[in-house]
Amino acid sequence: MEDLLQRLVDQEVDFSKNWAGVLDSLHDLVVYKDINYRIIWANQTMLDKYDLSLDEIKGEYCYKALHNRDDICEGCIVEQAQETGKIEEGKRTNYQGEIFLQRIYPMRNNQDKVIGFFKIGLNITERKQLQEELKYSKLKNEFFANLSHEFKTPLNLIFSGLQMLNLHLNKNLKIDKDEKSDRYLNVIKQNSYRLLKLINNLVDINKIESDALELNLENHDVVDLIKKIVLSVESYAKEINRELKYDSELKEKIIACDFFNLERIILNLISNAIKFTEEDDEILVKTYETDDYVVIEVKDTGIGILEEKQEIIFKRFGQVDKSFTRNSEGSGIGLFIVKSLVEMHGGSIKVESELGKGSRFIVKLPNEKLPQGDNHQIEKHLIDKVNIEFSDIYS
Repeated sequence: MEDLLQRLVDQEVDFSKNWAGVLDSLHDLVVYKDINYRIIWANQTMLDKYDLSLDEIKGEYCYKALHNRDDICEGCIVEQAQETGKIEEGKRTNYQGEIFLQRIYPMRNNQDKVIGFFKIGLNITERKQLQEELKYSKLKNEFFANLSHEFKTPLNLIFSGLQMLNLHLNKNLKIDKDEKSDRYLNVIKQNSYRLLKLINNLVDINKIESDALELNLENHDVVDLIKKIVLSVESYAKEINRELKYDSELKEKIIACDFFNLERIILNLISNAIKFTEEDDEILVKTYETDDYVVIEVKDTGIGILEEKQEIIFKRFGQVDKSFTRNSEGSGIGLFIVKSLVEMHGGSIKVESELGKGSRFIVKLPNEKLPQGDNHQIEKHLIDKVNIEFSDIYS
């Protein structure tokens, strides 16, 4: 430090001008007080924070000007520094609930006597918020970069399929269907479903964030519902060599739920299980009840999820690294919607996973019924829903 100071002196640096400029430009709060706690100077960040000018507070007691008190604040760190003559630091919470890390630097004259104090305050709350915003911004940018790919890929496949189908039909001027025509039509159909899924998810995210998504709660037999969902997917799972099973400790369980959105929750979890498993892996869907909840588990023997990724996957733009799966695409918003729908039911969802051994998603829904009695089970055609939900998996 002495070498630095001597160098600055030799170069005839104007300390009063330059140091004031440096301190004034800091994002931290900086104030200089004399030994009687009177404010001598404050940087612009400090003045902006309290919406004051230097003329308004200069010469005023800090506890009066900044905290509207008649005496020194309790636990004042400046008072501690005055007693010890050393640098002191500590955390303080202001009237807005913001947490500051404060550091007090005693200033000494040529006789080594303390004549004042520099107080520097780091807004921890603001810094944490900024870090969260930066993290969110990064996830959002990655999400939209990925989303553009998610839209372009099915569109390219649809256009390619249409071109190939057009060429094929021009060469074979006959009405009878053949394998090539079926293959091109299936490519077009699957990727049309995939685009529909993306659009549905984006619309629902917007509804969730604006509190515009509402559940249509009715009394339904959740055991029967899940059984039908598993049966509707079973043949597809067999085609790609996955063993899908359903096991229930309950014969019947009527609870208040949104039929359509509960189907969506279960289909998404099964779809994810298929994405992150390989041939001959097992997927088990299970239902049972506790005192207050009906529990739905979707367990697989697939590749599992890294521990540090297990919290991210339920966030709005969170996604497991694409390198972990080779047979699917995905926008990384499905589980965010699932979590939102589960919580709108008054329930919860969590994941237990070990890399290389598989994952278990556990959904808990309130074991409650609506007072008007049981509604008749509504029969719904699941084929289109399965096709939409599984459209980003390639066999």
